[in-house]
Amino acid sequence: MLLYGLFNIYYFCPELIPLYLPSNLQTLRKKLNILYYFAGKDSFMDQWQSLHIFDELERAGHVLTIFNPLTYQSIEEANERLPAFIIKSKPAFDLFVNPAPSILLFKITVQKIRAIGLPSVLICFDNLHAPFIHKEIAPYFDLVWLTSKETDYLFKKWGCTTVFQPYAANPQFLKPMYRNEILKVGFVGNVYDDRAQRINLLTNNSVPCTVYSTQAAGSGSSGAGNRLGVMETVSLLKNLSLFGFGRKVAYGRIINRIFAERNKLVRNEFLEMMPSPPFDVINSIYSDHALSLNITELRNTYALKPPVHKLHLRTFEIAMSGGLQIAPYVEELASYFEDGEEIVLCRDDEEFISKSRFYLQPEKASLRSSMKQKARLRAETEHTWILRFNHVFGKLFGE
Repeated sequence: MLLYGLFNIYYFCPELIPLYLPSNLQTLRKKLNILYYFAGKDSFMDQWQSLHIFDELERAGHVLTIFNPLTYQSIEEANERLPAFIIKSKPAFDLFVNPAPSILLFKITVQKIRAIGLPSVLICFDNLHAPFIHKEIAPYFDLVWLTSKETDYLFKKWGCTTVFQPYAANPQFLKPMYRNEILKVGFVGNVYDDRAQRINLLTNNSVPCTVYSTQAAGSGSSGAGNRLGVMETVSLLKNLSLFGFGRKVAYGRIINRIFAERNKLVRNEFLEMMPSPPFDVINSIYSDHALSLNITELRNTYALKPPVHKLHLRTFEIAMSGGLQIAPYVEELASYFEDGEEIVLCRDDEEFISKSRFYLQPEKASLRSSMKQKARLRAETEHTWILRFNHVFGKLFGE
């Protein structure tokens, strides 16, 4: 690796050769000096990485340096400065980690990092339905971390070395906080497209639900792709058409646009609307609700038979918070939590209704409590971020 890096650096950035002696290529140390490329904004889609991943890595003793391209005048400037930043940093970095797409981290930049000799990991949080966002840069990372198995063949086709590890949750951030139990099905998140259909299924059948979503409380519906312009939509559909799961998402999107009315929440006596909660109370919401709804159908594909399923962060957040989730039966999900002991899985709409009614009964309090505690134990022993990263580190460094 050292010889490879020194040879290639002549081509990509020869001026950097005397500045860098890659101590990271020695035997893996227990604590790593990690450079994390993170386009952080003040939004949930970004903040969760800080609360989950960054916190767990630092608690494990790793040193984390965040390189945020949004703090520069332009993305181009950030990409120009990154290689030199790596070279000049003392002590030297042991690992470069990036979840950003190729519009934020350029191929030439990743090539320079590889030429320097710094080991690198690309994390693809959305590789099931958006593998194309990483296509240009993925082949130049030493290891590509996929959170969904289904598009592994694409990354292998592009010449990537891959490892699969699903999402996880931080046991320090999400501690159970049992107060007064709420005998309702709770859901935290935006209610776009087919998510409304799942909630309507329950409330229309007299199953009480509380939806925590400022967006839905204001409009009653959303639509994940409604904000896209015509050209953006065309580009998205074009990319989706290039692989099997993408075509399913595109087809589902078309169906949902045609039948848009059914994607609106039905307001009735069994639906309670609440604003989106701050991060520091999410755990208490999951802990307190008798059941927490986990929707795994990938956006728009609820309309398909069968739909495409994707496990999100919520899957592990609910369990880590000591919550009891009710979710569609997915083989992967059933391998992480035991049905009837740590989770409630449903194979069809009838089971969603009947099992919701069963577990919401007041006399089932001890059963719910036992299942919640088992779910938390499973999550904290098998589904933490540091366990995921340790597995990735082992694959990357051969330990």
